[in-house]
Amino acid sequence: MPGTQTGSILFASLVGKQESTYGTSPSFATGGRKFLVEPTGLITIGKTWEIGEERSLAYRNPVIATTATLVSNEPEVSVSVPAASIDEASIWFGMAFAPTISGTAAPYTHTIDPSNGTASQSPTSYSFISQDALGGTTTGGNAYLITGALPTELSISADRSGLTSMSATLFAQNVAETTTNPAASTAIPTSVFMPGRLWKVAIGTALATGTFTDFGYALDFNLTLPTGIAKWSALNGTATISGYTETARLGGELALTIWSNASASSSFYQGLGSQKFIRLLWTDGTYSLTIYLSTVITEITPISGEDEGITTMAVTARVATDPVALKPFKIVAVNSISALP
Repeated sequence: MPGTQTGSILFASLVGKQESTYGTSPSFATGGRKFLVEPTGLITIGKTWEIGEERSLAYRNPVIATTATLVSNEPEVSVSVPAASIDEASIWFGMAFAPTISGTAAPYTHTIDPSNGTASQSPTSYSFISQDALGGTTTGGNAYLITGALPTELSISADRSGLTSMSATLFAQNVAETTTNPAASTAIPTSVFMPGRLWKVAIGTALATGTFTDFGYALDFNLTLPTGIAKWSALNGTATISGYTETARLGGELALTIWSNASASSSFYQGLGSQKFIRLLWTDGTYSLTIYLSTVITEITPISGEDEGITTMAVTARVATDPVALKPFKIVAVNSISALP
């Protein structure tokens, strides 16, 4: 029988804190972090109700108002970060792939070297409180507690006209109204933002360990990385999801816009269908984010557009396993946080 979805809610601020036990909210009386997200980020409640549209009751409207039955409860959260800081970028990646953190004082180094086999990535689930007023219900607003949240996909983008942005798609175990006012709701996180023009694109000879040569004609990029995390459900006495598994594929896709010149031809067009090691590097001299990718160039549009009178080339690269390193990517972030909040 068909089911219906409940409505969605918009949130104006988001405070998150990692969970010790999946699906169990930590105390928000201390700690946590306010995430600087777009206020129009969308939470989908995700409750599916069976309302009996296919029953035969000898009435023109067979739906009985008092018999709606909850079939499943699977919330989703779509987050847009219009101005990603180096710390916040590290946290979003760290939710999906547990980083190895080194350093005794800032700057700290977070290294994400994901397993491409059966070993767990040790993802970190989060609880979030989203609210449409500072203080939520304590000041007459609305506040919602999201538990058991984990990302299924992460994206990072940059161009020459603004700051680096990110987006994240997450599933959760439950969403419920709350009167909790998180301590971090009034705190403004201090972190270095990431101007797009400070990124560099380089071509290398090996994943992470090779020699890289800067390619100076990139105009913008968008990298999307599936995390390999999936929700799962069973007949376990509850309408919520049972938990999460790491059964989805790793991989991703990199889209680049570059000047369509001789360097673009030799670096990308002539490599169509072959492996290409690409490094995306952002640094301000103190903090940095480095993303190493093993890719296959899958699509080229040689004269895709123009930029200030110069023709451009569109490049699409599929993130793929390097047969030597046996990994598809590696991420190293140098930031000011000693641990995930």
